[in-house]
Amino acid sequence: MGIHIDIQSAPEKVSQWYIDKRIFGKFFETNGRDTYPGIIDDCVANGSFEHWFSKRKKDGTNLPWTMRTEIMYRDVEPTTGLAYPWEPVGDVTDAYEQLQGGVHGKQGWKTFQRIKLEGGTTSKGIAQRITLADERTLTYRLQLYGRAIGSRTHLQVGIEDKTGDIRIDTRILLTQDWDRYEVELTLDRMTSSRYDASPFGEYRLFIIADTAEASFVDLDWVMLMSGDAVEGLYNPTTIDLLKRYHVTSIRWGGNYANEYNWKDGIGPWLHRPVRDNQNWGGLEPNYFGTNEFLRFCQLIGAEPLMNIGFSYDLPPELAAEWVEYVNGDASTPMGRLRAEHGYPQPWGVKLWQVGNESYGDYQFGYTNSIDFAKRIQTYYTQMKKLDPSITIIIAGEDPMYVDFSEIPGQPPIWNKRLFALAGKDYVDGLDIHQYTRGIRDEGLRKDWLVSNEADPSFYNQVLVSYPSQYEVLIQELKELASGYGIEPLALEIGEWNLEPETDANWPKAEYETMAHACYVAGMFNTFIRQGDSVKYAYQRDNTLYYRAYPVDMRPVNPGNDTSRFYAEPFLRTDTKWRKLELQTEGTTFDIPQTWVRIRPMAGVAHVDAAAILSEGNDEMILFVVNRDMKEAHKVELQGAWARDKSETSVLLQYGDSPFMRHTDWYEQRGYHLVETQLTYDDGDSASLLLPAGSVARISFRLVHK
Repeated sequence: MGIHIDIQSAPEKVSQWYIDKRIFGKFFETNGRDTYPGIIDDCVANGSFEHWFSKRKKDGTNLPWTMRTEIMYRDVEPTTGLAYPWEPVGDVTDAYEQLQGGVHGKQGWKTFQRIKLEGGTTSKGIAQRITLADERTLTYRLQLYGRAIGSRTHLQVGIEDKTGDIRIDTRILLTQDWDRYEVELTLDRMTSSRYDASPFGEYRLFIIADTAEASFVDLDWVMLMSGDAVEGLYNPTTIDLLKRYHVTSIRWGGNYANEYNWKDGIGPWLHRPVRDNQNWGGLEPNYFGTNEFLRFCQLIGAEPLMNIGFSYDLPPELAAEWVEYVNGDASTPMGRLRAEHGYPQPWGVKLWQVGNESYGDYQFGYTNSIDFAKRIQTYYTQMKKLDPSITIIIAGEDPMYVDFSEIPGQPPIWNKRLFALAGKDYVDGLDIHQYTRGIRDEGLRKDWLVSNEADPSFYNQVLVSYPSQYEVLIQELKELASGYGIEPLALEIGEWNLEPETDANWPKAEYETMAHACYVAGMFNTFIRQGDSVKYAYQRDNTLYYRAYPVDMRPVNPGNDTSRFYAEPFLRTDTKWRKLELQTEGTTFDIPQTWVRIRPMAGVAHVDAAAILSEGNDEMILFVVNRDMKEAHKVELQGAWARDKSETSVLLQYGDSPFMRHTDWYEQRGYHLVETQLTYDDGDSASLLLPAGSVARISFRLVHK
């Protein structure tokens, strides 16, 4: 069992085009805790004491922790008159009111928090359970606005850990006017109370009022920033992780883009409105606006992609103004506004997208393909008028999302209509998304096992190997575009990942496993081989946005290491890389029909391979992935490099089991990343044994005689 690969650097094997390093991008969306504190290092939720926005589930429930919100502790019980998710301190009887007004909040309806005090020895207040990256820093900056209706009213503000053993606090004397207070709080040590055995400690931020006489205390706009935040704003660990794992581009967008008005996120924070996050639930304070995002990308060294919403509420004129705000010089109306906001130099952003999954009825502004193809032309024209140098990518649809098709049960014709009605004059590129999930229905999954005489491990193998079928879809999409004069078609894989649907007791190729890393490798191999078309790709993976979170949290996982060692060759600044064609022969298996999105496919290779060659022909790199979830496979390599005794190096990534989960934040467990060597045979061949569910990068320093 195995594969034979003939790898030669002959001119006829080398592509005429270069592979774009922006395939190693990450997708980012405004939901959950990825933004706060994952990027902007603010550790509290609803610091402006607004009325909480709950997104209604389809089952009719309307609980405040539904969907992907920023709430850390989901067991908070709502208290009458107290802004969620804050909790009461002291007697709660008629103690709290949310009143209109204050200094910061929702546009036209901002609220502040009032606490009623009887006076004397009784104190009352509020608290919020939080997690802090206390292994990294013990210092935090607390900001709040407050006032007291009554004399000699104090606030005691501070942080204590879950056990109460660690506590730091200070006192503030309030006046009768809204004043801003800022204090520095430094813990004397990190807590032993860890959130889910992670680097995040469990704490409580408290704000407690006391006075000698009856009084009201009003609070607004509380923030708790890490003392080591980069430029006072950014999560330093997130920046470090994105740089360490060689993320080359960041796409801001997703569902939230279709409801986002960019003008909410510019200018002083004090004047930016808090908005309900209509897509995901919760509140968006708009701290992470246009300039903050672009500066964040600058700090990482990643190219930004800006996703503009497609909606009647977000018209083409607004999109064009955004382009001018970002790229216009200070003599233009919007460029002048940007300069007033402290950024005199244009950002020069080249990558723009309009619409996000606009075919889906779950999207704001969703519509049909004919309407989209017609209206997108106005967006394109007005944006290009402001900056002709930008690339405008428009929202397409995965070719096998048959559950969102104009023809029930058939592949969607969305892309075909865009090519036909908008055409090459309005399509600089097409954005498609790929979430590989498998079979959602438990009963249908069991039926699939029976009808295919398969086990759950093979079911996962089908999902892990799906990139081979995805490559065929990309080829078909390129051919379709070519028929309308769009050649080559520039593709943005704007969101992609494996999110397997399995039974609870099945093995599962989830983020923490080598099985998932094999899927990542397969996707990168596809992007490399289809590099004449795939120019940008953005994996949905929240791991590198450093924060605690109750529903989507993990340490750096095997797939992150896989992505890193695919991206590492592209760090070379003295060369570009071309695709190298391979001749392969090896064992295969057949993919059966799997729900509605995965069609039957015969002859799928257990071991998938892709190769790249440096522009100066001095280095050749082969990537191989064994997608067999049970068996090891021998990779036999042949080429002149072996006869010439070229210097080689091998990086092998494998697990104790393809499905073993790596969950340790402090030690690498369950998978290994090791340097090894090829085994040379006589003549011009060598070999490497790939364990089940493993990935390897083989580098050849070529000798030219």
